[in-house]
Amino acid sequence: MENYRPLDITVISATGLDNFLYFFRMRVYVVVSLLNGNSVVEKKTHSTHGRNPKWNHRIKFPVEEKAIHTTTLLFVLRQHRICGDKDIGEVSIPVSELLEANPSGSEKVVDYQLVQSMRGKSVGTFTFSHQFRENVCPARDATGSSHPPANNHQQGNIPAYQQPPAYANYPAPQYGTGVGWYHPTGPPGGYQYPPQQQVGNYNQQQQQQQQPKSTD
Repeated sequence: MENYRPLDITVISATGLDNFLYFFRMRVYVVVSLLNGNSVVEKKTHSTHGRNPKWNHRIKFPVEEKAIHTTTLLFVLRQHRICGDKDIGEVSIPVSELLEANPSGSEKVVDYQLVQSMRGKSVGTFTFSHQFRENVCPARDATGSSHPPANNHQQGNIPAYQQPPAYANYPAPQYGTGVGWYHPTGPPGGYQYPPQQQVGNYNQQQQQQQQPKSTD
């Protein structure tokens, strides 16, 4: 059973980006990837406008404890275009470097130079924060296999509020007084059936009237 270190990332902002669409206001988003060999966990931020975009977008990753020294955190900034999105620049950082720079576990804000992957040219500055939390031991399911803690992808999302069932506040059904949930009360001022006693007297009178009269 492997332990995991929760890694909290906040994609904050970027400055000095080049606009590839000269006649349109640029829209930029960030793809954040956690890379470890063939394992890739990828998430995206929302899009925002301008050459100095701000996101303040929170992302959470579970990092396997034994893989910290072989895992890389990759940020790729992309610009929306009709003919296909274009990469603006990227930042690649070993996860172990982040842990060594911030062993206390507090949140730390850092700036990195964005570079073009092909040319290595600086194309702006990228700002984000990172924070490692305490080790988490994964739970075991019914089969006995372990798995990392569930990751909520609304990227910094708050767990959904658990609503009670719609029928939770309804009274329990009263069998013998009606059908289902309905309680017959009769409309106010409506027709009222005669009491059972009156019905019995009426039947008795009918029987007396039907008896033949004596001819004596």
